[in-house]
Amino acid sequence: MFRNKIDYCLNCVTKPCVKGCPLKNDIPLFINYSKEGDFLKAFSVLSETNVLPFICGSICLSLKLCENNCVRKLKGKSVEIGLLESIIGEQGLKKNYPLFEKKNDFNGKNVAVVGGGPAGLSCAAFLKKLGYGVTIYEKHNYLGGLISHGIPDFRLDSDLREKSFEKIINLGIEVKYNHELGKNIFLKNLKKKYDAVFLGFGANVSKILHIKGKNLKNVYGSNEFLESRVRLNLREKNVIVVGGGDTAIDMARVAKRFGGNVLIIYRGNEKEMKALKSVVSLAKKEEISFMFNTNIKQIISNENDYNAYLCNAKGYNFIYPCDYVFFAIGSKPDEINKKLGLKLDLNGYIKVDKRNMTSMRGVFAGGNVINEKNTVAHALASGRNSAYNIDLYLKNIDNKKH
Repeated sequence: MFRNKIDYCLNCVTKPCVKGCPLKNDIPLFINYSKEGDFLKAFSVLSETNVLPFICGSICLSLKLCENNCVRKLKGKSVEIGLLESIIGEQGLKKNYPLFEKKNDFNGKNVAVVGGGPAGLSCAAFLKKLGYGVTIYEKHNYLGGLISHGIPDFRLDSDLREKSFEKIINLGIEVKYNHELGKNIFLKNLKKKYDAVFLGFGANVSKILHIKGKNLKNVYGSNEFLESRVRLNLREKNVIVVGGGDTAIDMARVAKRFGGNVLIIYRGNEKEMKALKSVVSLAKKEEISFMFNTNIKQIISNENDYNAYLCNAKGYNFIYPCDYVFFAIGSKPDEINKKLGLKLDLNGYIKVDKRNMTSMRGVFAGGNVINEKNTVAHALASGRNSAYNIDLYLKNIDNKKH
């Protein structure tokens, strides 16, 4: 089956799939090496631009990105690029292929990376490749950010996920866990200690509708709930998930596995949902219910009994008894951004120039914290590009000294 899938690629000279990839992976080249049976070379091609190929191939929105640009799609089905990338990525982990063919020797300069999510891990790996000493400061006792606490284990193999992170750390990167910006580490101190700083701690505060009942005990932001890794006993409990993106579907499927009777309500119709059709289909197969063209107006509690007041597009109001409500309608930046002394945009995201440098010289930022598109692929690309920009910045400083 794998043979048929790689042979299906036409190895286009114009490489339209690469144009649709945020990471600009050389897709035809890695597939061509796969055709030749040289999986080491295929893995190396992927790693030149993407240090988490297994993870990215497994969860990336490839149908909307590289596969959407595939020439094959014009007359049928596109090449399953995401699947092929995950297979080669898994092979690289199991065979312990090197992440980079060559790595520069230590150049005497050190960079701090704040945040061990996809942007931070990518930046750290490419900085290490370029010869820098790198220390990651992570607020949790584990790496991965939303890859770890936002992607359920039923969507991503946890062992291979951890091996993916280990491969990066084993490049010689130091990690300081349980270090949170603004609490036990501070930007001004990092700036004094390191030659440059990269901020990649995301923007994962859940948006919650300003409605009556939003602060009740059993009302959660999906991001915070998934990040907490709390397991609830939802057996025979009615659960509402508000939203229509991939996080809403993930939250609903997690709640279903906790035993809940789960209803997803979405303000638009099914075609307008941002979630992939394939994951919506999986949710339906798991007997998760959907209510479209519907909004939640308020949540009322009477001791331990909760009721959600819903309203559909036709103006009909009705009550739905519920025990828990989870909001998955998007995310926003953390309040810590306002305390860093950096310029922010109107929505509270950190402003950067074309080099990904913030308003503070020597401090760079990437990923969701700068309002980059909310995909793992975009975060990985942002972190990688920041690493190269940090390298140019520090080399330019050296040139001026000489």
